[in-house]
Amino acid sequence: MIRYQLPLALVLFAANPGIAAELTVETDKENVVASRLEGGWHLHNDLTKRLTGDAEPQPGELPFRGQMRFDSDQSVAGKVPGKYARVLTERKMKIYMAGYITSAGKAYPFVLTNIHGNPHVLFWLERDGDPFGNVESFNIMLTVAKDKQNDLLFVGGDFNNQPFSAFERADLRSTK
Repeated sequence: MIRYQLPLALVLFAANPGIAAELTVETDKENVVASRLEGGWHLHNDLTKRLTGDAEPQPGELPFRGQMRFDSDQSVAGKVPGKYARVLTERKMKIYMAGYITSAGKAYPFVLTNIHGNPHVLFWLERDGDPFGNVESFNIMLTVAKDKQNDLLFVGGDFNNQPFSAFERADLRSTK
């Protein structure tokens, strides 16, 4: 997923390992996604079917099936490995939120940024014991309702040619 957008930059940074970068979260109450993302979400079958033609997220799109929870933890930004942090810093990509996405009892570190003007989540899958072993990503949109419980979350692919799956708020307790 994000591996198609970052490798060239990673190659450029490998040639200049002296660039230091540590990410920090820049909170902004006016950032719609960052200010309302935290909490539990479950798949909205009817809207997802309308958007994708199928009531389930497409296989291989996300490790999250049916439900997920976003928990804010700003310390995650400081844990992002240097090779990714340097790319984000050099591209002047702000971090609006950081934390963990939990699904099926497994927590994945994430940061919320933007790519091409779109809200974008970078998240990491464990590989060979490294919790930041493999970076993946997706576009994300959030519509604010009068009652927060009626907010809708739309999760797409990492490019703009992939349909979004729809999620609605759910009472999913934090595992933290």
